[in-house]
Amino acid sequence: MYYLTIKNLGTEKCIDKNVEDIYNDDQYFSFLPDFFFVKTRVVKLIKIKCIEMPGSVFDATVYSE
Repeated sequence: MYYLTIKNLGTEKCIDKNVEDIYNDDQYFSFLPDFFFVKTRVVKLIKIKCIEMPGSVFDATVYSE
């Protein structure tokens, strides 16, 4: 499983998960979900956009089990 996370007010939060690594720079995601995740291995660091805040770019981390 792959987990897409962001840091919000110093706390890491999983906003999406998928069985495949579908995450790339400049994709749009909702920052509202808060899924359980496992921080086993960092796969990559990317820049994503928030659906709720158009025009903003955020750093994100992709983890895998």
